[in-house]
Amino acid sequence: MTILILGSEGFIGSHCISYFLKKGDSVYGIDLYEQPTQKYFYKKVSRLSPDLDEFFGETKIDGVINAAGSGNVPYSMSHPVLDFEANSLDTIRVLDALRKHQPHCRYVHLSSAAVYGNPITLPVKENDPTLPLSPYGWHKLIAEQICQEYTSVFGLPTAIARPFSVYGPGLKKQLFWDVYQKQKESSEVVTLFGTGNESRDYIFISDLVGALDCILQNGEMVGEVYNLASGEETTIREVTSIFFEMLKSPKPFKFNGQVRAGDPINWRADISKLNKLGYRPEVSLRDGLRKLSGWLINSDV
Repeated sequence: MTILILGSEGFIGSHCISYFLKKGDSVYGIDLYEQPTQKYFYKKVSRLSPDLDEFFGETKIDGVINAAGSGNVPYSMSHPVLDFEANSLDTIRVLDALRKHQPHCRYVHLSSAAVYGNPITLPVKENDPTLPLSPYGWHKLIAEQICQEYTSVFGLPTAIARPFSVYGPGLKKQLFWDVYQKQKESSEVVTLFGTGNESRDYIFISDLVGALDCILQNGEMVGEVYNLASGEETTIREVTSIFFEMLKSPKPFKFNGQVRAGDPINWRADISKLNKLGYRPEVSLRDGLRKLSGWLINSDV
């Protein structure tokens, strides 16, 4: 199978590249960087350039995973127009290039659980109300609707993945990165945002990539949505405690009680729809945090 990863040099995209190379697929990648960090067919495509349209006109692709775009909620609060361009406008450019050149190519779009906002009930199901709290969440939701538009109107085979809290080696932002940096720099107590009672549904990066492949291979491709998660809810306080244990850090930590704008309170996903495609998470939270802490310590990042 010939696979294209958009955003191939990002956190999720680079793990997708490794996964499909290991499977023996023919792997292409597109990103904004000058050179790739792995050996695959790479093309740098700048935003607004005609290169993307030319690429699809010249290269036969069986499946696309779109892991490109911006994934920074606070940035979207201060730069909503730039976030819209990265997460919504670029999506329609990709889909329109497929419409013109490769209308039978299977397309999996990386959206976000941020489209749910603060769910009314848990676990959250794919057909529950979408009430985003940030421009990032709204723009991801708009991109989902664009995918469904191109399936409904033009017959493009698309599916939408909503990852919850993804973590693993290579991720240099969000909770675990912040905790690691703060515990290295702090001489006393490590202070974190929130109350500690907020909860998330964590999914290790290898499980997420496997889920994307499962959707690409077995999904209906009619614009349907899948939650990507473990199906387990863990508080920030608990996961931070486990992470400190894995880091072998003796430092205490506390929460400042301040909840950042755009952050949800509680998350837990219903993953039964994904399970029906054959997906089963393989990495437990403790094992995942052990792998992540090992990467952080050994890489000295």
